Amino acid sequence: MTNANILPARTPALSMPRPPRLTPARLREMLLAGVIVLAASAILHAQDGLAEWTQDWMPDVLAPPQDAELLTDRAVGSTIRLFSFSTSAEVDTLFTEWEAALRDGGFQIDQGADDLLDRSIEFSGTGITNAKIVAGVTDQDGRTVIEVDATLE
Repeated sequence: MTNANILPARTPALSMPRPPRLTPARLREMLLAGVIVLAASAILHAQDGLAEWTQDWMPDVLAPPQDAELLTDRAVGSTIRLFSFSTSAEVDTLFTEWEAALRDGGFQIDQGADDLLDRSIEFSGTGITNAKIVAGVTDQDGRTVIEVDATLE
């Protein structure tokens, strides 16, 4: 009696297209394209001043300084808003104008004992449970970072 083993038939290898070879020239082109895109984005961002507030909850009675440059813009949850910008405007004059504009616009100014020591405005009003605008230290270039945080209703 003879035993026979059945062997599977040979199938051709699956043919998949090979990706193009990553040559040093192609890698250089990809890196150069990335650098160009990042540089263009940085230039466009630097040219854009803060023509208007980035968040719609900011009171219309407050106008951003002409040279304001947005630094951060964040929303935490559905009610907390934070952003900061830098400016070379005279902060004491700016804060005096803003405080008067808020008062005239129907907002309540909440000035605490701590607020008298630092350059800040704390207020509340339409749609805003409480908000605080604080000016940091002015650097050697004459620019001051102003931080705004608010809790919305």
